[in-house]
Amino acid sequence: MSEESVSIEASLYGEALDAAYQPVRDRGDVQQYRLAEKANFHSGTVSRYLNGGAVAPERFVDVLAVFVSDHGHPLSPEAHAELHRLRKSAQAAQTPRAKLRRALEEIEQLKKERAAFEETALASQNAAVQEAMEGIRVATARRLAELDEDLKGINEEIRKELAQEKRLRQQVEAERDQLRLELRDKNMLLADAGELVRSKNADLERKEEEAERREDELQQLRREVKALRGQLARLREEKTVPDGSIEPNSVVASPSAGHTATASPGTGTTRASRSTPQKKPGTRPAQVPAPQPQTTVTPAPQDKRRVRLIWPLEPLFATINMLASTGAPLLILLNCAAFAAACGSKDGPSLTGLVLLAIAGLLFTLIGYAILMVISVMTDGLTGDHQPLTLKVHRWALFASLPALALGIHLLVTTRVTNTGLWWLHHFGITT
Repeated sequence: MSEESVSIEASLYGEALDAAYQPVRDRGDVQQYRLAEKANFHSGTVSRYLNGGAVAPERFVDVLAVFVSDHGHPLSPEAHAELHRLRKSAQAAQTPRAKLRRALEEIEQLKKERAAFEETALASQNAAVQEAMEGIRVATARRLAELDEDLKGINEEIRKELAQEKRLRQQVEAERDQLRLELRDKNMLLADAGELVRSKNADLERKEEEAERREDELQQLRREVKALRGQLARLREEKTVPDGSIEPNSVVASPSAGHTATASPGTGTTRASRSTPQKKPGTRPAQVPAPQPQTTVTPAPQDKRRVRLIWPLEPLFATINMLASTGAPLLILLNCAAFAAACGSKDGPSLTGLVLLAIAGLLFTLIGYAILMVISVMTDGLTGDHQPLTLKVHRWALFASLPALALGIHLLVTTRVTNTGLWWLHHFGITT
């Protein structure tokens, strides 16, 4: 039974005892310690009996009934029986330890009473007193025997309670061990989660650094594209210079008078030929005008460049021009695709290897592109006057460098792994 029900039963029993003693208290001429002396109890113990703090024994109920009757407020048999019923309920509701404590207190009280009666009997020589004392001794012995039986029952209850407490303690210990195991597992999971979070944070920082590095590379590529566009504009301006030179072997008419200027095929200068004036009969010959100064005509630089100096090698130079022009944008695309494949491959180089590969690829692209463009420009001047095909290929190759660069940047940003990029990596001995 729970402690709450025990306190309720003891409280009801104490209220009933206090109600039985209330008429005597209301008179005001009898103090409570008189009841304690009558029952041979301590005053504090009697107070606990009356307020329900402790369960009063059977003898206290009988002493209380006699005490209130002696002061003019006798209890009815029903009220006396109700007090004993409440006492039994309160005693039954007590825990085994409380029952044991109550029994020990009652035994101690009986021992004191018996010692007091024996002392009184020894001091008195009256036979009636001796007989009464003998009866009290017998009653005390019987009550002690009953209390001894009660103690055996209480001990049995205590043993059962101890066994139950032991089982509960074992169960609690098992639950505690289980909770410790669960706590250890949770701590391990928490440690793993912390390690995972640290790893993810490190990966995030590494990716942020890589993103910043790629952003720097993208800015560098944009600057290179801008520089290439400037070079392309300058090349376009050089290609579109107007041809205003005077071809050799051309005849220039003199605006002054009757002579012609003949250009020298070897020196590019004009030589004036004077015409012979016709004489009319009877007239003076006409005055011949002074010769005009000779004018030197210098061919334009482009005309000099387009002089067919090495005609048998022109097909070879045209082929080299076309290959260099088409190889320039192809080199940009291949290097970008190779670096994108190295970045996107699962078994690719480390971060240090990627940085070195990026630097090497960038230098190789710039140097290779510059070399190819120099070859294309130089061979373009050795293909003679008949070069429409190589000129178109050269111009379209310059324009093709821009989409090739844009496609390469797209591959770098998306780190797309392509077969072309892997092939170019393997071509230079880099495996992923």
